Amino acid sequence: MNWARRVFDIKKTTDYEGTAKRISDGIHIKGFNAWLMICSALLASIGLDTNSAAIIIGAMLISPIMSTILGVGYSIGVHDMELFIRAIRNLAYVTFFSLLTSVIYFFLTPLGDPTSEILARTQPTLLDIGVAFFGGVAGIVSGSRSEATNALPGVAIATALMPPLCAAGYGLATGNWDIFGGAIYLYFLNTVFIAVSTYLIVKFLRFPFKTYVDKVKQKRVSRATFVVTILISIPSFLFLYSVYQNNRTNRIIQYEIIDDFRKKGNEILKWETQNMDSVNLIKTFFSGYQVPDSQIVFYEKKLKKLGLAKYRIMFLRMNISKSELDKLSLEMTQTVMRNIEIQNNQLLDSLTRLNKIIDEGVVFDEIKAFYPDIIALGISPVEMKSEQKKDTIWTAYLQWDAEAKNTDRQESVEKIRQFLKKRLKTDTVWLQQTEPIKPNKK
Repeated sequence: MNWARRVFDIKKTTDYEGTAKRISDGIHIKGFNAWLMICSALLASIGLDTNSAAIIIGAMLISPIMSTILGVGYSIGVHDMELFIRAIRNLAYVTFFSLLTSVIYFFLTPLGDPTSEILARTQPTLLDIGVAFFGGVAGIVSGSRSEATNALPGVAIATALMPPLCAAGYGLATGNWDIFGGAIYLYFLNTVFIAVSTYLIVKFLRFPFKTYVDKVKQKRVSRATFVVTILISIPSFLFLYSVYQNNRTNRIIQYEIIDDFRKKGNEILKWETQNMDSVNLIKTFFSGYQVPDSQIVFYEKKLKKLGLAKYRIMFLRMNISKSELDKLSLEMTQTVMRNIEIQNNQLLDSLTRLNKIIDEGVVFDEIKAFYPDIIALGISPVEMKSEQKKDTIWTAYLQWDAEAKNTDRQESVEKIRQFLKKRLKTDTVWLQQTEPIKPNKK
């Protein structure tokens, strides 16, 4: 017991007077601190915009926000109302101007897509509370020593105050209120729990009160701190449950869909889920044979059986191996996958338009205008599969009027075939003639 007390005792080495001075001086946001605030906000915004973790870390290291939050927790712990008001005022300044800086940046940036670094700061959970709390403990413990320590840079990186604030700026600039709400909540969650942990350590180390406060008022302050802490924690429990549900769903998709698709000889390059308005889309990038519609129907039926009826699967084929993909940079990989998705959507849109004009009889009317003896025309895509490859070929069936004069239909069929190849934008069209019949005449 004595050994543990000697190892973990920090009261003897606490610099009470020096800590009070350092915290009081550090909460001012003016002069060089104001420059650091703007530079930190710009660096964090650039890092979020370019998806660069290194730039974001640099922004966290120079951010002056940590000192003001420590000032809030410390002032509550020692009952220094004047210091508390200054700390809150300066925290409001740095929050507002950092947010404003990021909003201006995201208004002007030519990029502006929601990167993974931005999205990672939109769903804070109970785990983020732990990071903020223990980061705050480390911050006040290291800051209350008379000797210098290297703990504060690590605390600045761990608690990550500036990035969620700038992610909230992105949400404001783009009108994305989901990103703004999640990011600003993470910022305030970190702020509150750093302040709470600072308050608790200040009480534990028995820092002297600035002014005398009776026990009734002390209990009132402690009770208010407890209530605020609980209230701001509640959404994080809901986010944590949501994260748990998403992870559980992703595991089911991985084991039941993706792994099964891989066993069929396809190489999975990447897969992800995307929330749409009415459905959740499973986008699967792969290298292998083209996926037939029957297989897509099979997997969607399987998703329904697994309780994932709102999910739909999309297979996006890429002519690249996983080893080749791994050699590409992150930005290039995202660009390649985005282009594949755009091409796939364009192809689907093109096929949809073609099927629509076929179903509405537009192609039939166009051909009949030149060949009035045609009674019926059927057009459909047929999937051809061999050991080497799979391909889709358009097929057409012609039916002539049996009462029409017997002209050179072979030449007509060839001209119709060439017309269909251009109309359907394909290299091959199988065109067959059925037995001529007499048309129904009313």
